Order: sequence, then C-alpha cells, then structure tokens
Amino acid sequence: MEIHKIKKDSSVPRLEKNLEYDWNGSAVDLTGATVYFNMGNLTDYTAYHSGVCGITDRNTGSVYFEWDAISTGSIGTFWGEFEVDWGSGSIMTIPNEHDLQIEVYEDYN
Repeated sequence: MEIHKIKKDSSVPRLEKNLEYDWNGSAVDLTGATVYFNMGNLTDYTAYHSGVCGITDRNTGSVYFEWDAISTGSIGTFWGEFEVDWGSGSIMTIPNEHDLQIEVYEDYN
C-alpha cells in the first residue's frame, strides 16, 4: 500500500504518480485524456474531494495533483484514486483496489 502524508492546509509536496496498468506494470498512455484525482472517506467510501491533475508526460503516464485548502482542509485518512477519462466513455481508475491512502495530519500552528 502506498501512503501519502501531508499536514492540514498544506499545498506541498504535491502528489506525483506514474500511472501504470495493474496487470503488467506498463505505462498508461494519456494521449487525449483528462486525469482526475479523487479522495474518499476511508470507512464509508463517500466522496470527499475531486480535482483535475496536471500531466507531466502523456507517454509515460506521469501526473501530479496540486493540493488545495479543500483537499487538505480536514484531518483524517482517505482513499485516493486517479480517474483517467479519454472522453469517449472510456474511463479507467488507478489503482483498481484501495492501494493509495492519504493521511492529513494536524498542523501545530
């Protein structure tokens, strides 16, 4: 399981990921795609936050998500996933299982 930790109300470090197919580990070609990052509640899977990702390299599936006041505004542990949308009804979610966990910790200021 991959765990990304960040302090409440922080915007760095951004979340960076190379999107790969689960079954063979090859890079997802993001040509023509829009990628979203979704966060959900750890216990009941309700949606918490969603935002558009930046794409660093479409050929290697390299993406990033810039945190904002909403995504890091609440302390807790969340599931994270990337949703690749090619715009023609073809959507893929990465990871397929709950393998990406986001932990937002209290800021002591």
